[in-house]
Amino acid sequence: MSKSEKGSVSVVLLIICFVLALLAHLALISSRQELKEARQRVLAKQLRHLNNSFFMKLANEELPSGKWQCFQGRVQPGKESVTVNCKSEYSSDGLINFLEVKSKADNYAGQSGNADAVQRLCRLKMNFAEAQKKMAEKYVLTSKKATGLENLEQEALYIQASTEEVTLPALSFFQGKAASSITSDEAVNEGLTRRFVYLNSSQIFTFKKNSVIRGQSIFTNKASIIIGANCHFPDRLAMYSTQGNITLEDNVRLDKALLHAYGTVTIGSGCKINGLIIANNIVLKGKAAFSADADVLAAFASSAFSN
Repeated sequence: MSKSEKGSVSVVLLIICFVLALLAHLALISSRQELKEARQRVLAKQLRHLNNSFFMKLANEELPSGKWQCFQGRVQPGKESVTVNCKSEYSSDGLINFLEVKSKADNYAGQSGNADAVQRLCRLKMNFAEAQKKMAEKYVLTSKKATGLENLEQEALYIQASTEEVTLPALSFFQGKAASSITSDEAVNEGLTRRFVYLNSSQIFTFKKNSVIRGQSIFTNKASIIIGANCHFPDRLAMYSTQGNITLEDNVRLDKALLHAYGTVTIGSGCKINGLIIANNIVLKGKAAFSADADVLAAFASSAFSN
């Protein structure tokens, strides 16, 4: 073999060795990346489990207002440093509580592409004023003034209320915490959300006629609310209009409901209502069936939510 041939073979071998070394290096990098991603997946799962455990422990408790650390320690693999913090806030009237439980992997939180390094669960819980709970035991209709009481077959179900008794809760506390948008079609097709709904809107919200609206929820609109004729709400509901009126068209059925309006609640003919209606003014447009239910003012907690 000539010297030139030997040189050519040597160059080829060097290139092959270089390519193999490069491939080996890339494989090592890839395996390290896969290992890192696998560890992060395990860490995210551990964080979710840890966060869920503390959330389930605290969600049903009557908590003071404040912030505190629930846990600080290390988890495997990698002995990663993990912190669990809790926050409890109350509305100005003390009736609504917001709980947040947040777990984070201290070395990964805040890094781009590591959203799973922070796990968060929240819930809202609403209690009701004692004066209103007492009324719910016996009465269905309570207002400062009323029109059309001649249509009420059981006069004992109505009581004239004081200003204190018709005062709305501090519902603006829901802003930024409860769901902030829903359409009439979504209410029919998807139902109301257990996260609760707070619409800070100047637009009237209308529930479509002849609809069945499912889902336990607290539903609040700043402006007025119209419930179309023949609507049926089979699940527990607390509905508020903070600056407007609530109108029930004919033959609306509410199986377990609290309705509370700043202005007037108007009730159409043929309605069937189990629960309590509170307003400054109540108008009965025709005969309707009413029954009292104290449970509509039992504490009302949302489902867990993360955003």
